[in-house]
Amino acid sequence: MTETLSDALARTAGADHLLIALDFDGTLAPFTEDPADSRPLPAAREALDTLADLPRTTVAIISGRPLEFLRAVVDPARRMVLSGSHGAELDLTALPDLPEDAEHDIHLTVEQLNLLDRAVDATERLVSQYPGSRAELKPAGVCFHTRPIKDQRVSEQALAEMTRAYSELAGLRITPGQQVVECSVLSATKGDGLRIIRAAASPDVIVFAGDDVTDEDAMAVLTVDDLGIKVGEKESAARQRVSGPEELADLLSVFADQRARVVTSIK
Repeated sequence: MTETLSDALARTAGADHLLIALDFDGTLAPFTEDPADSRPLPAAREALDTLADLPRTTVAIISGRPLEFLRAVVDPARRMVLSGSHGAELDLTALPDLPEDAEHDIHLTVEQLNLLDRAVDATERLVSQYPGSRAELKPAGVCFHTRPIKDQRVSEQALAEMTRAYSELAGLRITPGQQVVECSVLSATKGDGLRIIRAAASPDVIVFAGDDVTDEDAMAVLTVDDLGIKVGEKESAARQRVSGPEELADLLSVFADQRARVVTSIK
């Protein structure tokens, strides 16, 4: 019999050691025209704080955002495990049994820095040609955003043109998204980030939620006992789905209460 979402939540909330890992944009936070303005929904924020305070419960954020952004916006109290830049940056210092290599920073070679400069130049050229588009710089890459462009046809044209420009620069990893295309001089994925976090935290069960193509790399890491939740309508390997960040925030609130009751009863 197919497991319902409510049954899956009740099952995973009862894990001895739980890892709940979440994407940021489109998952914890609705999309905004300016990526710098994006913040977790209040209900999601409260649920994360509750979960991070619970014993035998590890909260992780796995995002394409830079680690510095995640620290400032999602985890200023440094209670969560963070994976930024699609797995290229890691901060495991919130784990009780601290690994020797608890922080993974990005160190680019001269060749990678030169390639990144060329990618940034190509992005800025296209931004100048498409009013409303934006370039978002990252430690190992750059994003081209078209969400502020109101004409969908123009937005799609700009994304296609940016993708072609990135494709002409050998060595870039190109990742499409929702009204965004991103490139990186590194090959790390969110799946890589989740594998490292799982190895360091040793959870019995993982719950992961994400909305975009890049989150499928993390979905692929999950086992049959874990729980994958797709946010939105895109195709996914996840067995469960919610409509958007608002529904996920409500779900996280319920899940945080379930988990709190479980760990309290074990004390």
